[in-house]
Amino acid sequence: MSQHYFPGGNTPDGFFSYFGNIPFHGERTICLKGASGCGKSTFMRKTAAAFEARGFAVEYFHCSNDPKSLDGVCVPGASLCIVDATAPHVQDPAVPVAHDEIFNMAAFIDPSTVAQHKDELSGLARQKKQHYEAAYGYLAAARAVYQNNSRLYARFLDRAKLNAAALEALSLLEGSNQPGRAGRSRGLFAEALTPDGFVHTLDSLTDQHMIVVLHGEPGMGADEVLEQLRRAANLRGFDCLRLCCPLDPGRPEHLIIPALGLGFFTKSRLWAAAFPAHARVIDFADFLGEGIEKHREEIAYNDAMFDELSGRAVRTLAAQRKLHDRAEEIYIAGMDFEGLNRACDEIIARELAAAAPP
Repeated sequence: MSQHYFPGGNTPDGFFSYFGNIPFHGERTICLKGASGCGKSTFMRKTAAAFEARGFAVEYFHCSNDPKSLDGVCVPGASLCIVDATAPHVQDPAVPVAHDEIFNMAAFIDPSTVAQHKDELSGLARQKKQHYEAAYGYLAAARAVYQNNSRLYARFLDRAKLNAAALEALSLLEGSNQPGRAGRSRGLFAEALTPDGFVHTLDSLTDQHMIVVLHGEPGMGADEVLEQLRRAANLRGFDCLRLCCPLDPGRPEHLIIPALGLGFFTKSRLWAAAFPAHARVIDFADFLGEGIEKHREEIAYNDAMFDELSGRAVRTLAAQRKLHDRAEEIYIAGMDFEGLNRACDEIIARELAAAAPP
């Protein structure tokens, strides 16, 4: 089953990147350079489809500015990654030529065609920056309101009950270990705040043998349990996939331990994904004292304010995307897609030939 993630996200502090975590096992990386509309996402989809047709599992990394577009693909079984290495997630080969490479797709753009739009492109870039700054400002305000509720929940949290739930979750790791191995953690996002609203890819990640749903809001302690589980798994020699919150990139929302087929997923009012019927559920609202009931009106007000501010951020990002789309139109008009497609096909054929059967 293919898996889908976001390697970066729009956050209250600006764009946050986990792009460095796309290659996790030393995969060779092809860094794509070029302007908007030059075919980076199309090339990655074509490559991924070719490998999937050969039976390889593929990881897809979506763009938080346009979830239908790709910012990267990884084929672990072929030790290959392809990433969009342009702003705001500029990357260069870690070991140029000998291991990694640059594919400059801008070489297939006719400079004379786009030069006619120099002033318009400069203006679009300025306006896009202004829209991003405004969107991040709204997100910062939304986070402040969101943290009000988080502090309220934390104040009435029965930590004895929380600790008991943590111990129960940790018991799922008992008897499992990989001696002599140091487990690692890979940070990514399974959610993003986009011009289309709050979007998640959780449906592609819930094929684990065992799933535990942590049902609760920030401040109820789910993130603490996830961190305890991650540390325990790493100590036992297991790698973990740590999926963080785009509103607070340092806080985990989900945790997958692939070698154990074990996944822990947070379910909240923002990311109300559907989970399989066999999932075990821990309801963190059960750990709150009765005193929280006196604050329900305040919590509802904060939720409404958060929705208003985050909604304004979404609309601002949507306005930015229209500017981005116009820039794409200009570059597309100058593209030599025939030449580009030949070059892409040559790379795909080369990589397929080099890959051992899965």
